Amino acid sequence: MRRLVYYICFCLSLVACSPDSSRPCIPEDKMVEILTDQYIMQSAFVQKGAPTDDLASYYFNNLLENHHVTEAEFDSAIVWYTAHLDVYEKLYDKVIDCLKAKEDSLVPLVAAEASEENSDKKEE
Repeated sequence: MRRLVYYICFCLSLVACSPDSSRPCIPEDKMVEILTDQYIMQSAFVQKGAPTDDLASYYFNNLLENHHVTEAEFDSAIVWYTAHLDVYEKLYDKVIDCLKAKEDSLVPLVAAEASEENSDKKEE
């Protein structure tokens, strides 16, 4: 948790010192994908227990690598988006919509699995 606070403070300090660019280094659609995957990863951490900082960092770096983005690019994009809060808010609305769509796609699978487990118990 302390690391998150440091990260946010670091990003905010960069916003105060960095020149304003007309667009972020990571396009909005790609940023939505990255943030969606990041929230899914964090949710898994909550379900399975918090990993060590080293392991969390490893998973996060792996996530960025899968999206072909460096940590520096991600940090720069976060700085840009926090400097443009209207765009950042719309971006997060898209992340929420994406997470809801993924959740909705899993509901039938979970229901089918639960139904299968119930029928297995009845057969015993």
